[in-house]
Amino acid sequence: MPQLIEKDDILGVQRLIQRLSAAEGISIYELAERSGLHPTTLYAILKKKPIPTRRPVRRETIRALAEGNRYRVTFDAVRKRVVLEGSAEPAPKNDTHELLDGLRRILARSGRRKFTPQEKEKILDVLRVLVS
Repeated sequence: MPQLIEKDDILGVQRLIQRLSAAEGISIYELAERSGLHPTTLYAILKKKPIPTRRPVRRETIRALAEGNRYRVTFDAVRKRVVLEGSAEPAPKNDTHELLDGLRRILARSGRRKFTPQEKEKILDVLRVLVS
């Protein structure tokens, strides 16, 4: 699978966003949508000027960007770089896969690892309607 490697500074993350968009063949807006990020988050990163006092891009943002687009992310603190490796997970094939993919994005956006029991029950109700 493809591997994208960039420095972890602002210019590197900007190139990473552009390369990821090109590799997936989608717009920045679609990239943000898949990642569960607001499009203005990515546009703000792309417009930032690299100055020494600027805070770096948050790792959670980079992780959401990668995982939402089926890439594994590794932060190499020694070499000060970010490595994205394409996942072997296939793209959604039907409505059910699309729904599950959307649920994963919702979890990633919320910062939680699991749904509550009530949320799980609602999801199962929707799935039952889809498969009936």
